[in-house]
Amino acid sequence: MKYQEYKPSKKLEKLIDSYWLFSDLNQKENQRILPDGCIDIIFNLGESTGSIPKETIAISGMMTKFSDETIDKDSELLGIRFRTGQLSNLTKHPLFEIKNKIINASEIIHELNLETIEQLAEKKDIENKLMFVEELLLKILDSKETASDPLTTSVADFILTSSKKMSINEIAENHYISLRQLERRFKAKIGVTLKEFTSIVRFNQTIKSIANNRDKSLLHIAFDNGYYDHSHLTNEIKRFSGQIPSNFR
Repeated sequence: MKYQEYKPSKKLEKLIDSYWLFSDLNQKENQRILPDGCIDIIFNLGESTGSIPKETIAISGMMTKFSDETIDKDSELLGIRFRTGQLSNLTKHPLFEIKNKIINASEIIHELNLETIEQLAEKKDIENKLMFVEELLLKILDSKETASDPLTTSVADFILTSSKKMSINEIAENHYISLRQLERRFKAKIGVTLKEFTSIVRFNQTIKSIANNRDKSLLHIAFDNGYYDHSHLTNEIKRFSGQIPSNFR
């Protein structure tokens, strides 16, 4: 096994996109992590990685740039990838403050501490590990008075799913709120500015389009995804990934 994803239960599917496990490597590997518009909680059950010490629960804030990580062959990383805006159900902490950072989870969610990871490490297989994590999340949710912001979640979902290209001013008008108010709430609950989030979403949609349309010119893909020209596309792809667009073909 190297990387495997698992779906959450029905009880948590509105909160969690997926669980993932990174383990059983044959050798140390270098991984480039790209922005995906999500925030993850990561349990390190093996050796230290470049940014997460062993026996640590970390939160990886939303990324606006790529990150290079070294994963040891004895690493075992179990992650929870939250749907956009849903980590705010577990904490009142402004998520913008952890943008492009990896922090100890207990700093903003006190229940995620050393005792928690020790209990998780005792579970011998992935099924029992995931059962423990789900029970833990449900317990934390029951004890919290926090909640995600339906308006900002609606805005994020619109950006993720809509085929219409709108400016951030138009998005605010479409949701009957001033841009200033929307920006303030969006940063706190989503973790990045509205402009940053739309750029991340466009980047991910574009690299998928490049991979799935090998015969289509990069110029046409640039126009289809709202870039001004080939140069604009190249600069944005390089900023988020450190690579040129053709590398995603």
